[in-house]
Amino acid sequence: MRLWIVLTAAASLWVVDAAEAKPAAGGMTKGVANAALAAKARATPVKAIDYDEDRCDTRTVDQWLRALTGANAKSVAWTGGPCQMVGPGIDSGSDWCAQATITLKHPKNRHDQPAIEVFFDKPVHGRPGAAYAFRGAMLAGDGQDMARFRKDFEADWTSRFAAPPGAIVDCAAQ
Repeated sequence: MRLWIVLTAAASLWVVDAAEAKPAAGGMTKGVANAALAAKARATPVKAIDYDEDRCDTRTVDQWLRALTGANAKSVAWTGGPCQMVGPGIDSGSDWCAQATITLKHPKNRHDQPAIEVFFDKPVHGRPGAAYAFRGAMLAGDGQDMARFRKDFEADWTSRFAAPPGAIVDCAAQ
C-alpha cells in the first residue's frame, strides 16, 4: 500500500510517499516502540492536538476519527514511526509520529486513502512524549488537500462525505 500525498505551496510542488518513510528496524523509531506511538495517538484527547482551541470535545483521537469516518470507512489502520506529512512550507515536524490510514469503502482511485498524523514531543524514558500537533491529507471534493488542523480535516472530509450526527463538535454552536 502506498500513500501519495501531493502538496502545493506558493510555486512549489512536492510529493510525500509514505512508503519511503519507513520506521526504523525492529519496530522502533529513535528509541520508542512504534506500537507505543500508535497506541498513544489513539488514546490522546483531541484537545491535545487542537492548538489550544477550545473545542469542548472530550473524545480521544481514535473516537473522533471513527465517528467522523463512520460508514464511509472500511477500516482505519494505525501505525507509528517517523513523521511523514512534512515538507517545504509545512514544518519539519517531529521524529516521532503516529499515522492512521483510512481505507474507504468506495475510493475514487487506488491512491484515495485519507490519512492523519499525530506529532509527539521528545520521548521520556522510552515512552512517547506529549502529543502536540495534527496533520491530515486526503482527496477532498476540490482535489488533494493537506490539513494542519483537525477542523480543516473535518471540512475536507465533509466536502465528500456527510458527517454522521455528533461526529463534529462545535463549541460555538453549543
